[in-house]
Amino acid sequence: MSGGGGGPSGVVRGHPRVLALVAAYTFSSFGSAVAMLAFSYVSYVITGSLIASVAVMAASALPALVLIQPAARLTRRFDLRALCAVLAVAKMALFLIVGVIFGMGYISFWLLLITSLVNGIIGAFTFPPWNNFLRVIAPAGRIADLDSVLMSASAIAGILGVLAGGLMFDAWGLASLFYVNAISYAVYALPFALFPPVHSVKSGAARTSLREATRVIRDAEVLRRFVIVALVVQLVAWPLLNLLPQISTTIGPNAVIFSLLLSSIYAGMALVAPILALREKRRSPWQIAMVALIILMIATIIVGISPLIDDNSRLILLMVAFIPLGMALNMTTVLSSAAVQSGAPDEHEASVLAVYSAGITVITPVGALIFAAIADATNVWAAVVVEALGIGALLAFLATPRMRRHFDEALGDKHHVILRHARHGAVRRNLPGDLEPVQGSYGDPVISGGPQGA
Repeated sequence: MSGGGGGPSGVVRGHPRVLALVAAYTFSSFGSAVAMLAFSYVSYVITGSLIASVAVMAASALPALVLIQPAARLTRRFDLRALCAVLAVAKMALFLIVGVIFGMGYISFWLLLITSLVNGIIGAFTFPPWNNFLRVIAPAGRIADLDSVLMSASAIAGILGVLAGGLMFDAWGLASLFYVNAISYAVYALPFALFPPVHSVKSGAARTSLREATRVIRDAEVLRRFVIVALVVQLVAWPLLNLLPQISTTIGPNAVIFSLLLSSIYAGMALVAPILALREKRRSPWQIAMVALIILMIATIIVGISPLIDDNSRLILLMVAFIPLGMALNMTTVLSSAAVQSGAPDEHEASVLAVYSAGITVITPVGALIFAAIADATNVWAAVVVEALGIGALLAFLATPRMRRHFDEALGDKHHVILRHARHGAVRRNLPGDLEPVQGSYGDPVISGGPQGA
């Protein structure tokens, strides 16, 4: 295939098969966002425990730590389009069967947990063939553009899916969420039949071992500091999303409330790429990171003191506060993950990012469990305030002259790297394979990782 002109959105012009794939991917992202409501909100409602909700979400992510390498080996043995299609059909069958079970009235935490685990296992095998498939079918030299279009469409579909999920849950019940996701995966599987057989292309770049990449991180002071900052962001900032089910139920037992709060955060996250495109050249990366952390801390404090007002006004206040909070959270993650990539030596970049991404996969549920335990032991507002204090400590560390120098030296001329992470929603909330680059034309990584979420 030969690429067309224009910006990232022009990558599908004149390529109807690629356009069909983007459309199906977008609908699958919508279905995944709809079903995510079941895992994050319903698991809390039926157990009353945030720890249980965190366990359900973690069960979908952790299998990749073990299975991502065997999955990568499969890509060298089978037709990539067949692998992607079969795995999509497997997810369709999973969510259809579970939807039928829920429709019969059997709703339990253990069924949600097992479903999430099986979903994670299938997802672990999905990412390597999907990334390699994109490398082969992307118009020449436009692999990064195609990936950006997929992720932009996924972000919009995710916001709409979260909103629709709350309405569908209240109107038609839990089973409807899984039926929609099953249909979305059936649609997603279809475009692969439009392509001829596709086989993996070996990368010409040498790959270092993960053990060697770990040594590089340990021995390089600047890179080590960037990794620590990025992991701390995951540890103290992102758990707020896991507290949302309990925050929403303090306002009212309505899934729509949860959908409105979560979609407000997602809307704020979506603002990061256009804001960076306008402002990044006028402010240093360190200044942007500092402002983002200050906004994040203030917004989190506002959330923590919101019980002082009545329930109706609280919903409006939280929705307004969550937009800048989501923006600042994503902005901080974008800059910290871009700093990790920029600080890694070129010959070790892919493996360093793989180690870092695996660390994200482990540390994120750890942080969520810590703050969920605080919320279950005391109340959710105390957990939010503790989280704000943790963000304040991170802010103090980043404010040191040494960190300012490190940030600006690493990212001062890396506008394109920062924007790439912004377009991809920073560190994806799913499997470690999402972050590891697949080297395509001109060294651009593919990190979309296939349909996100459920």
